Amino acid sequence: MKRRLDPDSRIPWYYPVLLCLFIICTILSCGCVEEKSPVINKTITIGILLPLTGELAGRGNECLNGSILAIEEINKNGGIRSKEGRLLRYIIADSKGNATIGAMKTKEFILNHTVTALVGAYQSNVAIAATQIAEQYQTPFMVNTGISDVIIERGYSYTFRIIPTVDDYAHTKVEFLESMNRRLINPIKTVALIYENTAFGTSAAIAEHKFLKRGGFTIPIDTSYVAADVDNYLEEIRRTVREKPDAIFTTTYLKDGIIISRELKNAGFTGPVIYSGGGTISQAFIDALGPDAEGIYSVSELVYSLTAVRDLNKRYYARFGVNLSGASAHTYQTILVLSDALERAASLESEDIRTALSETNITSDQDILIPDDYISFSSEGQNEYSRLTMMQVQNGSWTTVWPDTYAESTQATNPDKP
Repeated sequence: MKRRLDPDSRIPWYYPVLLCLFIICTILSCGCVEEKSPVINKTITIGILLPLTGELAGRGNECLNGSILAIEEINKNGGIRSKEGRLLRYIIADSKGNATIGAMKTKEFILNHTVTALVGAYQSNVAIAATQIAEQYQTPFMVNTGISDVIIERGYSYTFRIIPTVDDYAHTKVEFLESMNRRLINPIKTVALIYENTAFGTSAAIAEHKFLKRGGFTIPIDTSYVAADVDNYLEEIRRTVREKPDAIFTTTYLKDGIIISRELKNAGFTGPVIYSGGGTISQAFIDALGPDAEGIYSVSELVYSLTAVRDLNKRYYARFGVNLSGASAHTYQTILVLSDALERAASLESEDIRTALSETNITSDQDILIPDDYISFSSEGQNEYSRLTMMQVQNGSWTTVWPDTYAESTQATNPDKP
């Protein structure tokens, strides 16, 4: 006897159709995964976060070029050999110089692109925001530049920075003044500060106050300004000159640094002006100021006379048609350090990469392009052996003048103040 089906229990006519569609879609989707997997599985994705538009686009693109050259050379030499020769793949995001955008792009890198590690962000305020997101999602973040020590003083485990600390920058300036005083007939006693008002400039000013006072110098005036609006602060700069300081410490980016240098010259200041890098060590700075650039000083993260740096500069120039900068060199170095950690990591899991980075101990001269004897990270993620030099514009070029170990010229006296 046949069992009659309850009409209500019958399978709707469209169920088989849906089942077929599901099977077809599953097969097709599997085919897509198989087609893409050889590309994905044989690469390691790095997210690069930099200001690529806006006021700081020039410096951001220098950093990007340093990243690209390092990645191209690593891939050409066999990729990450301990990980089946996987090649490095990079994706880029433009922070536009904005911390909120930088944090958002970092989150997109991690959640939408599943990056293995991140590199950035040139600016301190963007790096502070971006590393907070990276820590939240336990993704290694390599800070190429950004000197505010807030970046590495929050107890984070996934943040690593090669560039010197803000204290290193301030201490280098003061040490240089002290060495200059040993050569001057009338020693420098008073130092004014001019600095842009984000984390970069304010952290530098705080550190400079500390080391200047420790060195017995007096600070007659302290002036902060908005970098994008520096034209509206020219009276404050003139007021700084009217205080008649013996020297001026400045912390600026490129465009505002050019404007401030012109205004100091127009106001009749003839003492030493010492910058904190930030884009001033570039041919663009000298070209914009012309003869007025002569004698200006800046802290530098790079020694161009080193053999490894000269060789890198040749390759960099051949690839991009411009000379290497401190920012591009530090970004190149950052990628090399990350590559070294990827080679040593037990796996490509975030925790294993973090462990490998924390155990970094690079000693080879060929692998170190910045003026350090070693590259190794403290428990806070800061390169413990980072150091800086001092450069001066002489005869239309930036020249290393201090310390004597790296000096290309022994004449480090300001031409207007014997």
